[in-house]
Amino acid sequence: MTICLLVFSTTSCTNNQANSPQIEITQTPAPPTNSTNNKLSTAVKSAVLSDASKRVSKSIAELRITQAEKQSWGDSCLGLAQADKLCAQVIVPGWKVVVTDGKNELVYRTDEKGKQVKLEDLQK
Repeated sequence: MTICLLVFSTTSCTNNQANSPQIEITQTPAPPTNSTNNKLSTAVKSAVLSDASKRVSKSIAELRITQAEKQSWGDSCLGLAQADKLCAQVIVPGWKVVVTDGKNELVYRTDEKGKQVKLEDLQK
């Protein structure tokens, strides 16, 4: 009886394995490495893209943010003081954002909420 039970058990396992569906394991590709861009608020994105759109005379849909880095600026002018403007010496948390239209790169400095948006440089 024991031998019969062993044979039945082995046959049963073999049949189950043969009839079980095949499972394929795949890995999802990792997201792009510039994850900081994902943390950029909608308000900051909107403010930067709106200004860039006006400067390069292209629609927002034609622009792309290529880089976004958290920054702390050393004054209320986001480190871009003008001769005729006073800047409070305070630390202003914000972003450095690079936008492209495929031809030009625009580098912006912003505060955390996108209320201040200043063009740093225009590069071709």
